[in-house]
Parts: sequence; C-alpha cells; structure tokens
Amino acid sequence: MSAPQKHDQNAGWHRFRIGDLECTAIWDGYIHHGYEGIFPNADPDEMLALKLAHRLPLDHIPMDLNPVVVNTGDRLLLVDAGMGQTSTMFGDKMGRLPENLAAAGIDPSDIDAVLMTHLHPDHSFGLIRPDGTALFPRAELYCTQADWAEWTDPASLARNDFRAPWTKGTLEAVAPYRDRLRLFSPGETILPGVFTFSVAGHAAGMCAYIFESRGEKVVFTGDVAHHQVFDPHHPEWFFHMDYDTNPQQGAAAKSAIFAKVVDEGIRFHGYHFPYPGLGDMERVADGTYRFHAQAVNPRP
Repeated sequence: MSAPQKHDQNAGWHRFRIGDLECTAIWDGYIHHGYEGIFPNADPDEMLALKLAHRLPLDHIPMDLNPVVVNTGDRLLLVDAGMGQTSTMFGDKMGRLPENLAAAGIDPSDIDAVLMTHLHPDHSFGLIRPDGTALFPRAELYCTQADWAEWTDPASLARNDFRAPWTKGTLEAVAPYRDRLRLFSPGETILPGVFTFSVAGHAAGMCAYIFESRGEKVVFTGDVAHHQVFDPHHPEWFFHMDYDTNPQQGAAAKSAIFAKVVDEGIRFHGYHFPYPGLGDMERVADGTYRFHAQAVNPRP
C-alpha cells in the first residue's frame, strides 16, 4: 500500500476584526527573492546577525503577498489584488488570490472597490483573469494620481529597463477598470472610515489605507516595509536602489508610518510580511521598532 503525499496546505485566508469591520487576509502566494540588491545601505555584519538571531533563511527572503478584503457591513473593499496569473516575471509561486477568495466564501463579483496602494506587478496584475477580463467586474478602482501617472505612462513602454514590462502589464491590468477609475491624493478620506496616508518612495504615489471602526484602527501599508525583522530594526535601510523610485524618501516614509502606528495605536498590516501580515508595532529604547505578529488561529 502506498501513501501519496499531498504537497499542499490549508487554504490561505484569515479573518480578523477591527471594530465592526470584518477583515479577511487572502494569501496570493509568495516571492522567492534573493538578497541581491536588497537593503543596499545595510551593514552586512548586522544583516547576518539578524538572520542568525531570528533564524531567517540565509540566501533568500520569502516575501508573502497578502491582499485583504474588508467587509464594512454594506461594502466589500479589497486592498491590492496580488500578482495574478498573466505573468511569472517574479516566479511561479503567486496567483492564488481567486482560489483563496473562493475558499473564504468571497465572490470576486461582490467586490465593490479595489484600493491600490500602488500599481507594481505583484499588487496590480491580479486585477485581471488570464484572458484579460476583469476579475472584479463591478469594482471601482482607487489609485493615487501620482501612482497612476508613474505606472500607466505609455512613454515607459519604450524604456530599456524593468519599467517597460511592468508598465505593459499594468496597462493591461487596469484596462477593464478605466470607466470605474477613482483617482485621489494621499491625505483624503476616500470612503467613510477610510483615510489615506502618503508612504511614497518605493513608488512615487504609494499610499497606505487606514480603516477605523468604533475607535479601532488598522493600516494597510503596501510596500513601505518588506520584511518583518529588517525594516523595524533598521527603518533607515533602503529596500532596493533599482526598484525604489526614491530610496531615501522610502526610508523616511517607513520611519513616519512606524511612528504613526505606535503613537496612535494603529494595528499594522505588512503586505509582504509572513501571512497573514497582521500585528502590532512597538518602539524600543533605541528608537527603532519591533513587529509582533498576530498568531493565526481558527477562532472566529
């Protein structure tokens, strides 16, 4: 008798509450990212010490993709859309959003709005199905004016760097939503209880979304931080000199959002932190931070 192994895992969804809001983190998969170019202004000895102290992989960073659906009671709002299934430019471990939405009991056609932190491929390409049609056929698409200008500029198609394929894919992903596009500037309240906060740097128009209900708050931060250990310990470290639009501005935005969530008691969600990405940020004596992840459990 043989015993075939399954080679799969539990469905990737996790619910949590913020006041009256029911939030569901939906795992889209992960990027198996090497350290080449990552945190270029980091001290190598300090990075190695953190890897060893926290038992992190020595040769790569497994960055999860964690979009979140927020049920306000009368609307379903999705923050970011994952990598989708139209491209494997970042590897073949992503594109799980549709199956995990189904496992969580959420129909994409019921999504009322998709709130984009920014339009990089692993956040925007999941807006469409492999055939190019909208995965969220009724949804409005919210994006900052600056981010839209940066990542839907047809002139970028003629470039000889990563911006050409990124822009091509973004233009395809947003095409079905152009008649439902809602552009705004960070700092605006775009929906009841949904505030926006600039975290520009990694992308020129990247913004965070702060949801509030009954005095409780959570912030969905996009790519202002990519790692649950390195970024809180060293907010001054840049993510990537090539892929950050403005690395220094990105590091400053990271420090600003960390300070804001600690000072105001806001729960922190890191899009690329280990699934489901939710936890609390703490300021320590030297002025840096520590992230305390919320354990995943089956309690409703």
